Amino acid sequence: MRATCHFLLPMSSITVSHLVKQFANPESGESKRAVNDISFTLGEHEFLVLVGPSGCGKTTTLRMLAGLEPVSSGEIFFGEKRVNETRPKERNVAMVFQDYAVFPHMTVYENIAYGLRSRGAPAAMIKERVPKAAQIFRIEHLLQRKPRQLSGGERQRVALSRAMVRDADLYLYDEPLANLDAQLRYQAREDIMALHKEKQKPSVYVTHDQSEAMAMGDRIAVMNGGRIEQIGSGAELYERPNSLFVAYFIGTPSINLFDVEILAEDQALFAVSTAFRLRLADSHLDALRPYSGKRIKMGLRPEDLHVPRLATFLVSPENQIQGVVNVVEPSSTGCAVYLSTLDETSRDYVATLRTRMPATYLGKEVPLAANMAKAHYFDPATEKSILVAI
Repeated sequence: MRATCHFLLPMSSITVSHLVKQFANPESGESKRAVNDISFTLGEHEFLVLVGPSGCGKTTTLRMLAGLEPVSSGEIFFGEKRVNETRPKERNVAMVFQDYAVFPHMTVYENIAYGLRSRGAPAAMIKERVPKAAQIFRIEHLLQRKPRQLSGGERQRVALSRAMVRDADLYLYDEPLANLDAQLRYQAREDIMALHKEKQKPSVYVTHDQSEAMAMGDRIAVMNGGRIEQIGSGAELYERPNSLFVAYFIGTPSINLFDVEILAEDQALFAVSTAFRLRLADSHLDALRPYSGKRIKMGLRPEDLHVPRLATFLVSPENQIQGVVNVVEPSSTGCAVYLSTLDETSRDYVATLRTRMPATYLGKEVPLAANMAKAHYFDPATEKSILVAI
């Protein structure tokens, strides 16, 4: 007798409210919060990416959504249904794992069909959906092979095909591209977005790669130490980071950070270090005036440093940084230039230029113009953005 399918009622969104996951240490008796009071709502067709360093709680969050990890406190809702105690099989979730999770003793066809068969799907449905999914992911010619005969990229497409044949309410991806080489990662990324476009269901994707997150997510949740530091679109996180961690984690190359003192002179404010004296943009004066005479962190994105003669803003001695060129790294759009400041406590920084810098500049001093209207400032005690409320 076939098992009965367990499908939830149609839902419009996923809601996570004050979710906590606590693990006990059997040796010390102490407990650690892997996920520490996070909340978010996932829209009906939204692709949300959880990004952060190893150990920040993103995979644990994913496993709680799937029902593979019990919730310590907080609530998870699929639509209006609270699912904290709902078994994984009854949540109607499709999950793609980092290690592909394909069965070595089954053919590709059997692997793709497994989820449908385990839920008691009719044979006609399996016969129709499996070849269609295999065709979408370009593995229709591999249906009779075993996983040991496949490459890593092909095994990953088997896992994606298995998710494709399901009519799941939620799609979860646990670092599915981590084991692929660079070329295959781009293709697999397109495959995942094709799956999302086909299903149009809420999806949560876990990665430690912020470039991957920026390319794929409708919204991105940046996690650190079990908490969500900030959630928003890639552009919001990049242009208006609300913390030092988000500013540094989002962006390649990472933002340049400098310890500066804010000094007032007449009606102007200056960010002063032993290497430079930069005038603050007028739009930032109100927010920074309370920090006059104090030390803070200033951030400049690499693309906001320019060759003076090519800058699109007025250049003066009050917005230039002198540095020694250490490395010039060509790119398809220009080059990345790695420099050091000229002071005794030399500070490394990087500029991404839309022009090529000849190798003859190596070891030489050059000025770069800083677009101070794009600068970021952070309170050293809280590490929160000083500009976030503007």
